[in-house]
Amino acid sequence: MSDASDVRAMLVESATRLFADHVDTKLLDAAKRDGWSPELWRIVAKAQLPLVSIAEEAGGAGGSLSDLAAVLRIAGRYASPIPLAETALAGWMLASCGLPIESGPLACGPVHGETVTAKLHGTQWSLSGSMRRVPWARIAHRLVVLVSSPTGAMVACVDPKRCKVSPGRNLAGEPRDDVVLDDVVVAGNLVAPAAPGVDHAALKLRGALARSLLMAGALERALELAVRYSTERVQFGRKIGQFQAIQQELARFAGEVAAAVAAALSAAGALERGADPLLAVASAKIRTAQAAHEGALIAHQVHGAIGVTDEYALHHSTLRLWAWREEFGNEADWAVALGRIMHARGTDALWSGLTENQEGS
Repeated sequence: MSDASDVRAMLVESATRLFADHVDTKLLDAAKRDGWSPELWRIVAKAQLPLVSIAEEAGGAGGSLSDLAAVLRIAGRYASPIPLAETALAGWMLASCGLPIESGPLACGPVHGETVTAKLHGTQWSLSGSMRRVPWARIAHRLVVLVSSPTGAMVACVDPKRCKVSPGRNLAGEPRDDVVLDDVVVAGNLVAPAAPGVDHAALKLRGALARSLLMAGALERALELAVRYSTERVQFGRKIGQFQAIQQELARFAGEVAAAVAAALSAAGALERGADPLLAVASAKIRTAQAAHEGALIAHQVHGAIGVTDEYALHHSTLRLWAWREEFGNEADWAVALGRIMHARGTDALWSGLTENQEGS
């Protein structure tokens, strides 16, 4: 194993143990009520997991994008109710533009392509605009916003207390808040020109990759719960896992999970290698979203009515699967994008396009 693989293996072991030790039903139930878990955030932030892929000189842990991919997959498996993916994404925006990364949870936007404008007044900037359903906005220490100015695209670090934040939630109860900026004043040292590659398209692309990785982990957890239940539940004098119909559905579920994990990790590897990641990320978001649909259905069928009750763990995973598949573009959005990519490349490039991102991450 290479040094990088050794380090990642230790990271995976450490992160898995951390989430396993601290994420339980009590914490998830409290987070469903409160919107997030500040207790878990403090533990995860202390381990530097949210900024694991940010360079040390920028305030991160100095890891790679594949390290972050591994952490997000684990976080998804444990239905972690914290803005880990969003803080990593916001940290990437800040580090790319040379802006300081403050401690605390971060949110970023706009996630739906809205326009936020910035005007310079002396040494300060004034920001105006609105953003829909920004993940975790109301609990964020800072909002990292992509803005449009007379001199070009900029990145601004904004105190959310200066904004009007209207609380909202996704299906899983995670904060998805509307944010209005009405001449919000930001100091000049907290605004910088957007670095090359930091734009609305990149924000959506990296957000879709993060959701794919989170869904891959959530699918693994749902499969684990379904298999376990099939070995415990007795019907007609036999464990239900001994019935061929159940075995067939679980096998199909396992295939969906394997395909989703492979697609998500392949996309992370493509982005890390510096290859054009659009094809790989589009494919990953489509594949993980499809697996989320099929996998959640099978998991609930295996469990029967118990799978949807608040007292049972399965719903923490499946509600997130249903919510995350719609965020940063659902499978229909990315299918259109994928079709356009392949059409633009032409028929001669079809096979190479399908196989070029199949190296391991």
